[in-house]
Amino acid sequence: MKKMLMRYYFQMQSRTKKRKQLKLHYILKKTSAVNAPLIVIFSAFPRTGYEATYNYLKTLEGIPAHRLYILDRFGAQKRGTYYLANNGDFTLRSMVQELIRDIKIQVGTQRLICVGSSKGGYAALYYGHLMGAECVIAGAPQYYLGNYLSDQPLKKPILEGVMGNSCQSSIDFLNHLLPDLITQTPTLKMIYLHYSDQEHTYHEHIQTLIELLTKKEQPLNLNVAHYNDHQAVRHYFPRYLQTSLLSLQLGTKKK
Repeated sequence: MKKMLMRYYFQMQSRTKKRKQLKLHYILKKTSAVNAPLIVIFSAFPRTGYEATYNYLKTLEGIPAHRLYILDRFGAQKRGTYYLANNGDFTLRSMVQELIRDIKIQVGTQRLICVGSSKGGYAALYYGHLMGAECVIAGAPQYYLGNYLSDQPLKKPILEGVMGNSCQSSIDFLNHLLPDLITQTPTLKMIYLHYSDQEHTYHEHIQTLIELLTKKEQPLNLNVAHYNDHQAVRHYFPRYLQTSLLSLQLGTKKK
């Protein structure tokens, strides 16, 4: 019953941007606060067997900022393709960029903050750099995306959902996507990064990410935990997300 009510709620709140055969679903929550930024929230993978859903709706409730929640409901079992492509067609990427630009105009702001954890953290870093965000707040993101999507047979459908195949050239392409983008774009005002130094993504992804950002002299705020299971990020990141946003100059509520 609860799942049915939540699905109905999301259907009522969601809007859709369409291009070709693609439907990009999103929820926009506006604020009356003055000089408020636009926060774009990217979703992590859902549990196995479940379709993608929106993340951090309750976590960000009441924040004096416009909030754009984008749903990544593509690929195998509609679990997500990192907001990048659908079977090798990168039209999805341009749709996400266009949506963010359009919403910035609609709410009247030039300030952009991108947030998310795990898959959503990768997307926050990617689109934050691609679109010149003020800040990124990411929790336990992937970095070498090709390696991540090819290290277990269970992930092969996700890789194929992104690239249309699972060949080595596609893996190499995805591995270079974020590192090359970060290298080629200006530094952001701040990147807030939460991670655990005891789970596998630290040594496989985050350590190298931090090395690149440090070499680039990117201002960083690092929040280090010590959990062993990557899935535990969902218990730690929400509070760090709230704390990080409250440290920023968001909108001013009208008196």
